[in-house]
Amino acid sequence: MAQPPAPAPEPLGPENGSRLADFARACKAATRIVSLYPESHPAIQSALLRIAETAKQAVANGPFPITVLPDALLVGGRGLAKPDPAATELAALLHQQLIGEMTLVNTMEGHEWHAFLSLLAKTPEDARAMGGVAKAWVASGNKSITLTEIDYAEVLRERAGSGESASWDRIMATLNEAHGQDGGGEQAPMASMLALADDPEKLAQFAEKLQAAGRASGDDSIQQRKTLLELMHGLANYAADRKPDEFDAVLNNMAGAAARMSPDMLLSLMTDPPPLASGGGGGTKRMDLAGELQSRLTDEMVSKFLIDNVVKDHGATGRLAAAFQTLVPDADRQQSILAAAAEQAQAMFGEDPAFESVWTSSTEILMSYSDSKFVSDDYARELTSARSQPVDVEKSGDDPPARIRAWVATVGDDEIRALDQRLLLDLLTIETRPDVWAGMLDVAITSIDQLVLVGDLKLAAQLVENIVVVSRNESSPFAPSAAAGITRLVEGSLARHLAHFLRQASDAEVALANKICKTIGPALVEPLADALAAEDNARTVRRLRDILIGFGPAARRYADELRRSANPAVRRAAVDLLRALGGEGALPDLRGLLDDADPAVQREALRAIVQIGTNEAYHVLENALETGKQHTRDAVLQALGALRDERAAPLFVYILNHTGHTGQLEALYVSAIESLGRVAVDERSVSTLKDILERGEWYAPNRTARIRAAAARALRAMGSSSTERVLSEAAASGSGGVKRAAKAALAEPAPIRSAIRRVQ
Repeated sequence: MAQPPAPAPEPLGPENGSRLADFARACKAATRIVSLYPESHPAIQSALLRIAETAKQAVANGPFPITVLPDALLVGGRGLAKPDPAATELAALLHQQLIGEMTLVNTMEGHEWHAFLSLLAKTPEDARAMGGVAKAWVASGNKSITLTEIDYAEVLRERAGSGESASWDRIMATLNEAHGQDGGGEQAPMASMLALADDPEKLAQFAEKLQAAGRASGDDSIQQRKTLLELMHGLANYAADRKPDEFDAVLNNMAGAAARMSPDMLLSLMTDPPPLASGGGGGTKRMDLAGELQSRLTDEMVSKFLIDNVVKDHGATGRLAAAFQTLVPDADRQQSILAAAAEQAQAMFGEDPAFESVWTSSTEILMSYSDSKFVSDDYARELTSARSQPVDVEKSGDDPPARIRAWVATVGDDEIRALDQRLLLDLLTIETRPDVWAGMLDVAITSIDQLVLVGDLKLAAQLVENIVVVSRNESSPFAPSAAAGITRLVEGSLARHLAHFLRQASDAEVALANKICKTIGPALVEPLADALAAEDNARTVRRLRDILIGFGPAARRYADELRRSANPAVRRAAVDLLRALGGEGALPDLRGLLDDADPAVQREALRAIVQIGTNEAYHVLENALETGKQHTRDAVLQALGALRDERAAPLFVYILNHTGHTGQLEALYVSAIESLGRVAVDERSVSTLKDILERGEWYAPNRTARIRAAAARALRAMGSSSTERVLSEAAASGSGGVKRAAKAALAEPAPIRSAIRRVQ
């Protein structure tokens, strides 16, 4: 007998009903807009103001708790007096994100609502990857909204009931019966199912009870099998997500339970397609449960399955044969299992006079039955349904939710945009009337901006390429219009939209953005440089810099504008442009950046000069050290001391050969000697250090000793055979001061650096 429908909740009063409806409409609209536009877009700001105002009204008298059902929102157990589509859609969205209750505690600002709605707009798969919307919101530290997450079993209610014949109440009641409980207590239903899975016998009994409950509620056999299939997949996925250490044992026990089910139920588990994941919209399937179970079904399990069903039905049936053939497709293994089953059956029923004939006929059916040559898998499933219970077509329900979701997905935002883009491409290709083509071009230019704004660069790139090709085709009558359209793109908001997009873009999407820019050409360099100059996000600055460098000399003249930016990250980008594109001509600009107030900019400018590596570049550094401001000299000295690049060796040689070593310059001179010892490996560096070691000034014995000691230590630090030879000769035949310095250096431990270099 079918269960009576649950009574509808009492309606809310006018005041709370109005607050709930207004909030639902504002929240649903804002969630959709947040998923389409960047935070600064006017449409988002307007939507955020509206939801902030409706939420403020909702909490005017204190916290506003909203209970979430799959298709309705309740406040204090009461719902809206009249159905509201926005409330229904918001309920479905919250339920999809496993939110069972949402309580508005305090008011929030627009940026706080944007953070919350951005979480809500994520796909269920992305939300689960973060641990769920509720967990992510708690991690944000904002307590103006509290969320209560539904137990994983709520997903089961949506898949196995929620508008269909198998209701959560029946599943819960069956769980209670399987456990011998009265009320279920506090234990979560799916956790109870996991405990039930410890015993294959009880799990099989539960499957039978579930089917019986389904029949009592008016379910047909298709729905009964579907309910069990959903439940078994839900249990397996629950174990994989929540109890991975028990996952293998759960699957083994599920395989044991499957061997105790009826042939029809076992066939459903093995041949029906896996249910769609929650929120999949016709998308991703879950684990291959059939394959997992089949790999765990032992010969003993299959033998017992055959014996139990032959005994129950007084012989083998076609469905038992089909199940056997599905479980054991290998003929040799079939023979082995049947032989083992015959021995067990003989021991159990050998005294029964009918045993031999029944078992012989059963063996023939089990071994000979096969309709695979004539019946497809899909048709076989339909035959199974037809054999079990005829379905009155006139009484059958609407299309199943999975099919409806698949249909709805074909008219989603992404699909509509793709259709629009393909239509535009076709019209731009086949249209021959200039005025109509110009109208299509206007639509295409607007569409490109919108596609970039929402992050659909693949479609935008195709439109851009089509228009640019026409603009460069001198024989096309539409070339001038297309060129004017490209100019409109360049002078419009495309560069700003690209810059905003690059903040969160993946590497593949960055490549698409680069492709669009290269397709348009150098005309886009100036707006890109302007966008970079105004950017404050380090990742966006880096990505825009790489795109500009790709334009080569066309981007060089904008480096001067970038190096005057107030943002140090932009000034570092200017250094990279100068280094990549300027050559020696960039040295004056790089010299100016050595005086920058930001140490990171100074270091990058120094590295750029070192990489240019010409005498002119080294002269620029020498000039900075001799005439620069004190903070410039200090920064250059510090950066030089930190250099570990062998390419810097010529710079230190240049400094030692062209810079004085008296007075304040002595510190720079000694620092250059020590740095040369750390990075150099070439003979020119060895020769320079040897000359310094042997050079002396009788009128400045202390300074000479310090410089000689530094040169000897640097030679020792280089750790090559030639430096060892120079030090040994100096220690043996040099002057007194040279000998002392060389012997002191040789007395130090052998450097590790030489051994490392040999390995490399």
